[in-house]
Amino acid sequence: MKMMKGLWYDQNALAVVEAAILFPIMMMIFAGLVLLSMFMPTRAALQRATQYAATALASEKSDTWLFYDADTMTYYWESDKRALDNVYVSIIKTIISGKDDADKAEIIVQKVEQSGISVRTGELTVDFGIVNRLVYKEIIVTATRTMPLPVDLSFIGFPKELPIVVTSTAIVQNGDEFVRNIDIAVDFVKYIVEKYELGEVFESVHEIGDVFKDILGW
Repeated sequence: MKMMKGLWYDQNALAVVEAAILFPIMMMIFAGLVLLSMFMPTRAALQRATQYAATALASEKSDTWLFYDADTMTYYWESDKRALDNVYVSIIKTIISGKDDADKAEIIVQKVEQSGISVRTGELTVDFGIVNRLVYKEIIVTATRTMPLPVDLSFIGFPKELPIVVTSTAIVQNGDEFVRNIDIAVDFVKYIVEKYELGEVFESVHEIGDVFKDILGW
């Protein structure tokens, strides 16, 4: 009886039991910190690279005549204006743009990412796309780097690879196209007003607006 009572109060193995419980938890916390230290710099580098690529490609499609050399990573203007595309060729190139722009986006992303100090591991894929190809063109560059995890945690449901996906966009700046679209919108509004005789309605709305301005003291 005394022996059983002594075993009940024996605390010699408590440290071993506590270590057995806490060790897996501490390893998971450590693995999480390692993953975070890899994820954040890699994502920041991809964000910088994709935004740079989107901006460069959007500049080429704008009316600034500014081009980007992916080999030297520099902007330049075409010295011979005869080499510039006319508006019709530019529209056609914008519509059919695909593989060449995608390849150029991938080269730019790779070079910009390599210029950083972060360690690059895993496979990199770059996707290129255009939204609204003729009006309000938006360049979209998406980069995905699939990083292998340094610690195998598949036994607790963690994947062996971590995909990091970053998307950047840039709007094509085209002043002539913007003015043209505004002119079309103004002409359309004038046509609607004249066709449906909405001039008196707009004048009434304007008068109501003046009344509110007087009330509010604007």
